[in-house]
Amino acid sequence: MAMKSFITPKNEDQRPKPLLRAMLALVISLCWVHPSLAQETLEAQGIRFRLIPGGYYLLGSPVSEPGRYADEATSRRVRVDSFYLAVTETTNAQYGRFLRATGHSPPLYWEDKNLNAPNQPVVGVTWEDATAFTQWLTQITGALHRLPTEQEWEAAARGGLTGQSFPWGAEAPDADGALRANYRTNDLSKRRFLFTAPVGSFPANGYGLFDMAGNVAEWCLDRYRPLGSGGPFKPGDLRLLKGGSWYSSARDLRCAARQSAARDYADGYIGFRVVRLPSSEH
Repeated sequence: MAMKSFITPKNEDQRPKPLLRAMLALVISLCWVHPSLAQETLEAQGIRFRLIPGGYYLLGSPVSEPGRYADEATSRRVRVDSFYLAVTETTNAQYGRFLRATGHSPPLYWEDKNLNAPNQPVVGVTWEDATAFTQWLTQITGALHRLPTEQEWEAAARGGLTGQSFPWGAEAPDADGALRANYRTNDLSKRRFLFTAPVGSFPANGYGLFDMAGNVAEWCLDRYRPLGSGGPFKPGDLRLLKGGSWYSSARDLRCAARQSAARDYADGYIGFRVVRLPSSEH
């Protein structure tokens, strides 16, 4: 009934009024770039997952975005199916269960006291190590687990926001003196952690996911394919990393930023988190 207030008599101008046009444009934009916020949570093997809703997401970065790299896709509308994503990066405690159950070789830095607390993210893992972990989860749970694709990762990282550089919005990671992520700041006196932080040490994004910027760079399922730069590497040589790390500058924390490494490469700034597919998709 409220819509009657927008209906004009026949003898008046029938064109939509500016306010009505603006409201309609807002409704339309919300319908395709703002899938409903993630709500459902499940847990398996000590890993909590949040349901990331399927829908259309605005991914990539505009050419005018500060800090943008040449190999980032320009902003485009992408359809992403629903999936579950781990609330945090895989921790040493979670990875330790996998090592004990399978006899898999421990990663680099497993004995490093700066990096091996139970609630710190596991580091020193190759893409192959991370994939082996997801295969183990699939085997023991009966539900398909894997690494996220780049599109899935970025859609989840944005947390329901549209057209913003970071998971929390447009503000710099240290705006107003408040650190929003664990990364390499220009002023070392501001840093809360010299290396990796315990997962969940910084506020979650709109989907309830922690550390989607900083802490550790996260392996993705995809091969790295240079987009705008032409790149020095042939497709298939490298795998994608997203999110930046404790060793990264602020520009690497942007949702659209891309890094890469060989699938057998490991370092103290690289970790991962896990996707679990809904039961109807496996």
